[in-house]
Formats: sequence, C-alpha cells, structure tokens
Amino acid sequence: MFRFKFPSLSGLYFKILVISAIVFAAGYFLLITPENPVMRAFRGEISDVSADIVIGPYPVARDFEKLKSNGVKTIVSLLDPSIPYESKLIDQETILANNAGMVFLNFPMISILGQKMGDHYDQNAAAAAKAIAESKGKVYVHCYLGIHRVMVVKKILDGKKITTGRYTFQQGERSEKSVELDKAEELYHQGYFNEANQVIESMSERPTSAKLLYAWIAYRQGNISESRTRFMAVSGLPEENLDRDVGLAYCRLRENPPEDAAMAFSKVLASYPENESALTGLGIALYYQGQLKAAKEKLEKAVKINPANTDAVELLKKIGTTN
Repeated sequence: MFRFKFPSLSGLYFKILVISAIVFAAGYFLLITPENPVMRAFRGEISDVSADIVIGPYPVARDFEKLKSNGVKTIVSLLDPSIPYESKLIDQETILANNAGMVFLNFPMISILGQKMGDHYDQNAAAAAKAIAESKGKVYVHCYLGIHRVMVVKKILDGKKITTGRYTFQQGERSEKSVELDKAEELYHQGYFNEANQVIESMSERPTSAKLLYAWIAYRQGNISESRTRFMAVSGLPEENLDRDVGLAYCRLRENPPEDAAMAFSKVLASYPENESALTGLGIALYYQGQLKAAKEKLEKAVKINPANTDAVELLKKIGTTN
C-alpha cells in the first residue's frame, strides 16, 4: 500500500535556510555591483562634469575615469559603513580614489524618502556641505543612487549660493521624472499634501520612491486605508522596502490595537535599531499601552538621533507630566 511520506522538519528547515541564504547572497551581490543591468536602470548618470561641484550616484571604475579626465580632485561619499553593502562599496571606492589620485571624504548619512536614520544625520550633511565649499578643485558628491541624500547636501549648498551640476538618468525621460519627484517632495515637506498628491498622480510612470511618497501623502491626509493600499503596492530596493514596512506599521498604529503596531515597529528595529521613525512609532505604541518607562526610552533614543523630532519631543513632555 502506498503511503505518503512527509518530509522531516529538520530537512525542511535546512532547505528553507539554504534558499534564504541564496536569495540574500543574490540580493547582496546586486547591491555591491551598482553597474549590473538591474541596478543600472535605477542609477543616475553623471552629466554636467563641467561644473565645479557634480552630484550623482555611486561611481564605479569607469565613472572614475570620466571624473578624473574632467578634473575632479575630491570625492565626497554619503554612504554609511554601518550598512553592510555600503561598507563594501566604501572600501572599493577608497581604493579607486587613491588609484586616481583623488581625495576621498566620507560623511555617513542614511535617509529613506525624508525619513532620517542613524545618529548625526543633519550634522554630517552640514559637515559634507562645509567640506565641499572649502575644497580646492572640482568635487564629486554622491550617495548610492544619487537621488535623496545628495539632495539634502545640495539644498545646503544652494542656501550658501554654491552651484552644483545636476545629473540626468540613463533611460529616456528619467531626468524629467526626478524633477517632478523633487517638486512633490518639497510640497510634501511644506505640508501641501493635496498639491504633492496632484504632482505624483500626473506622472505617467512612478518610480518606487514616488510610490512611497504617494503612500505617505495619503497617511498625512488621514486616509489610512488608502495609505495602506499604496504602501502594499511598493516593492523595491531594501531601503525602499524598509520605508514601506515603517509606513505599514504607522497605519497599524492608527487603526489597530497598539500591541499590534508595537510588534510591527519592533520587527523593523530588529534589523535597523537606529531607525528614527520606527523608534518614534514604537514609543507612541508603548505610551498607548501605558508602558511609560519603555516608551520614554525609545522616544529619547529617537530624539538623540534627530533633535528636531517634534512628535517624540512633545510626547516626552506628556510622559514627564504624567510621572
């Protein structure tokens, strides 16, 4: 008589571990090779090399040749060595810069669509802008894709009336899309959510960063159900997926029991313990549960990362008056 034989749990777990390891290794390989066909579609292309300050994505070997031939003397990297794949890239870039006879400077910053992460974010952005302004000769400043972190430094330089050369994307009209996204982000941060929403909806194609902003706009407008739907539609790079998960956790905080949201934020923090938004969200969830001591600990950590975090600061004041 034929009998179905169930696979042993130990064998099944082993297979799952092997598959997970292969998927992780493949993803890591893609991230440490920005010139591969998959990542190339997202990377910015260095364009205005005639400018004294050029901005763009992580420079690979052939980019260094282009930068050197156009007189670039200093490389300013905004990659963060606490991120494994960025640490690897920093090591590679240091060697390439030394071989090209360039000065290499590193000011670690982590930012996901305006959601600051890590200690000294603002300080390092200001320090990077100061170093660029004081550098002798042409400078190339970059983050990973050349989209968000470099724009923070660019705005500081713009405030100092120091002109930077923009990049264009490699495919078709991506430069136009980047301009539209910049406009939407500026409106969002100024609190003009309806106008920012209109800009995103007018885009014929939306990159992942635009989809994330689209979801956060709905959240700020109080449309939590729509925000959740928009976040669920996001699937991109690890940093972008992290922002999606943080957004979904905030949606849970608005509509679900605080215990549910606390679990979601804790899951994010297990991999990214310095995520300011997740720390703030967990602090709020713990506050709602009456766990004031634990809430205070998370909120204080968030404020240490970003002293301008008004949500965390105001809630800490409430906790202070409650005790």
